[in-house]
Amino acid sequence: MDFPRFREVAEQGIDKNLHRGVQVSVSIGEAEFDDAVGFTDETRQLKPADPMFWLSSAKPITAAAILQLQERSDLQVSDPLQRFFPGFPEWLGTATLAQLLSHFSRLPEVHSGWPPADLQEAAKTIQKKTAEGDPASLRAAYLPSTSWFLLGAIIEQLSGTTFPDYIDQNILQPCAMNETRSIAEPENIEEHLTLFDRAKGALKPSLLLERKHATTPSPGSSFRGPAGDLRRFYDMLRNNGAGRAGHVLKSASLEQMTQPHRKGEFDQTLQHTVDYGLGLILDSKRYGAETVPYGFGDAASPRAYGHGGSQCAIGFADPERDCSVVIIANGRPGEGQHQRRFRQLLEALEQDLGWNR
Repeated sequence: MDFPRFREVAEQGIDKNLHRGVQVSVSIGEAEFDDAVGFTDETRQLKPADPMFWLSSAKPITAAAILQLQERSDLQVSDPLQRFFPGFPEWLGTATLAQLLSHFSRLPEVHSGWPPADLQEAAKTIQKKTAEGDPASLRAAYLPSTSWFLLGAIIEQLSGTTFPDYIDQNILQPCAMNETRSIAEPENIEEHLTLFDRAKGALKPSLLLERKHATTPSPGSSFRGPAGDLRRFYDMLRNNGAGRAGHVLKSASLEQMTQPHRKGEFDQTLQHTVDYGLGLILDSKRYGAETVPYGFGDAASPRAYGHGGSQCAIGFADPERDCSVVIIANGRPGEGQHQRRFRQLLEALEQDLGWNR
């Protein structure tokens, strides 16, 4: 399948210095389509198999690992933080894992020391900094990293292995996400992994590029790989937990992950009303299709779910359309430009797929 309208809009973004290149990966039923437009840098053509930064669009992977451990151990998403981190103050320790996964707690965003701190060190730093702070009110506020370091540390505690090894063996391999990485690996040099930030109308290498050298993971933001790999994760979710190479989640976990856990709440970080499952944004265009951040497009059904990556990515599954979609750009042009750009890219993709006729 060709994507002529999508390619046209992506090329317009290149002309406007919004990005150097864009990948798109779509599956409908069992049919799969991958494409890439533009460049990794000034000269090298971007390919569908090239690694791209996913940033926060990787959060559902960590959420899936928590739900998988709920199936395999005595963990419950209703467990309070104090079970795993007794050092948390009472006002924070009663927060449940479900609240962390749906961004609805008293936990503040604090610097964890990553990198170079590993997950256990990061968890200790978060405990220390929150214990020194003032009690906060329960609030709906998207947290880019703090809660995800805690969730990653819990995965290590319960699994007895490192976060990258657990994720690789239990999520990535069963989904056939063979090119996905969460940490730097010397034997797999990611020379074509690029990311740019837009400043004063020009694209400059992003400071976030430093994380591709990190040897410890950020469970909510350090994953990278081709768009097709992330799309296979969403294929697993809509295929009743079955990945290409093994089963990942049971039906009950999928239902729990994709049902509303935070509904109708105005998010203090995103400055918009957004509904959440567990580690997933639920389709929220009923709160404003032209204003909702990291939406899934006008043609997405109310049952669609997914997640965005900071100014660069969107991934989602739509059970009603039996489809999965991932779009990743290697340019971060600012929130306003990004939201407009991705609404246009999604509209163009919908036109190419005939969804808005």
